Amino acid sequence: MKSKVVTLMTALVALTALTTGCVSEGRVEGPGLEVAKVSEVTAVYKDAHLRASVQVKNDDANPLRLRYRFTWLDSTGIPVGIGTPTDNFLVISLAPYETRYIRGDAPNADCTDFRLYLQNLD
Repeated sequence: MKSKVVTLMTALVALTALTTGCVSEGRVEGPGLEVAKVSEVTAVYKDAHLRASVQVKNDDANPLRLRYRFTWLDSTGIPVGIGTPTDNFLVISLAPYETRYIRGDAPNADCTDFRLYLQNLD
């Protein structure tokens, strides 16, 4: 009986890990980090797809424009979705001292991690 309980608890822990989205920590990189402050990087699974959220802040008295792009990675670290619309650069504008979230959804269920590239446009 004891081994069945342990097996059931192990299965429950594994199922919880799968449904809550235990993923690698996403990484933010690029020259935009010199002008924008990144204070929160999260990733969760939503409907079997990875969803990323990165908090960026403009700590300056001047407006800030950033160009950004998500690169989605599979479990082996290989980029997924290269050449797809999710691979395009997008632009975000931040007013002085404004904090915003950059969010992205993985192009398919094979994605387990991400990289966010930031570039200053000003």
